[in-house]
Amino acid sequence: MTKWLPRPDQDARPRYLALANAIAADIGAGRLLFSAKLPTQRELAHALGLSVHTVSSAYAELERRGLIAGEVGRGTYVTFRSDHGEPRFILGRREKEIIDLSILRPAIGAIHSDRIAAALAEIAGSGDHAAMLACRPISGFDSHRVAGAHWLNLHGHDVAPEQVMIVNGCAHGILVALATLTKPGDIVATEALTDHGLIALASVLHFRLREIDFDTDGLRPDAFERACRQGSVKVLVVTPNYSNPTATLMPEDRRRQIAEIAQRYDVTIVEDDVFLPLLPEQMPPLAAFDRKRACYITSLTKSLVSGLRVGYLVAPEMMMPRLETRLRASSWMATPLVSEIAARWIMDGTARLLADWQREELAARGAILREHLADHLYCAPPGAPHAFLDLPPAWRPANFATHARLAGVAVTPAEPFVVGENPEPQAIRVTLGAATSRRQLSTGLERLATLFAEEPEPAYINV
Repeated sequence: MTKWLPRPDQDARPRYLALANAIAADIGAGRLLFSAKLPTQRELAHALGLSVHTVSSAYAELERRGLIAGEVGRGTYVTFRSDHGEPRFILGRREKEIIDLSILRPAIGAIHSDRIAAALAEIAGSGDHAAMLACRPISGFDSHRVAGAHWLNLHGHDVAPEQVMIVNGCAHGILVALATLTKPGDIVATEALTDHGLIALASVLHFRLREIDFDTDGLRPDAFERACRQGSVKVLVVTPNYSNPTATLMPEDRRRQIAEIAQRYDVTIVEDDVFLPLLPEQMPPLAAFDRKRACYITSLTKSLVSGLRVGYLVAPEMMMPRLETRLRASSWMATPLVSEIAARWIMDGTARLLADWQREELAARGAILREHLADHLYCAPPGAPHAFLDLPPAWRPANFATHARLAGVAVTPAEPFVVGENPEPQAIRVTLGAATSRRQLSTGLERLATLFAEEPEPAYINV
């Protein structure tokens, strides 16, 4: 970063905004790439002849825009991903030519269109339009909370409606929970490879992520306990079912061990169970082993329909008023119309029908994955909607993703999921639901298998 300096408009006022705009322009133009470290405020102030206060205000403005993030003890980094790192001829490809194995979403069939049309017609003809007109109660209509509790209890839980808060999907639920449980500077532990949404949330809420080692059974209890002994871990965010991106499935005894460690060290568990309905067999949540403190969050977005952004946050009764305050601040309330569709589907059996369809479809697509790339799977639990693939030594993940795109397949390299400064694993993530059909999925995986067997072209190697 010693060679880069922004060029703010010398005549523009206020100066901090001119500096922020100049840095934002360099990020947008690709002159500052994702994860690039910025100079310290004092270094940049000295280089540009500005006050430290001016630079500090500019950095604060850029952080507000979501372009950079500061981490205590590490520095300030670019958090915005521009497309300038890709060759222009790749960006010029028509999206319909790309087989999408990068977006983690459920498979879609004719059954979904039919059910959505029926639900909308039923609501329109019911004469009860409260779901379109209401802006309260904050935690959700009683009928929606009853349906949420019913859905969870169908999957082996034991919760009452008053423990359930309606949120706009799992990501929103995690935001509400962590905004309630943490303050800036607190340590939040999670798997060393975790959902990139949590990494982004750390820069918004200003908590510090601490990576915990994992294996093919998920987060390791010994590594979690070691982290608890080393410092004041406040919260553990964990995805025991099909962790993103590794697709690990945590066995019951390990869930119990982690919950016991969390209780011993006074760590609150936030459980992300977004893939709950996809499990072929019921598994107890970690929250079942710590009902007095743990927060549990699931949704229908990743298992039924992507646009059905409805989630259910379950928490101890004493925590609900604080959670409701953060829910109101972040979205006032979950979208009632979408919550109404979800509630009707749960109560009339449609949700279960769609979940059954999804499991069957993913089982078939998983078989196609194993047919083409079985030797490269990090782990392969039944029903997983995605897979983590180990790359041959000759490939770098970003370079492989570029070649895959040239071959007409979109995949995700490991880098966006890395917590902290850990090295990027030699791996990529592929998803099974985004492809429009099993045939298209098979074509995409066949192209990837061909790449796995090849050496990267020297002209494209990232250096």
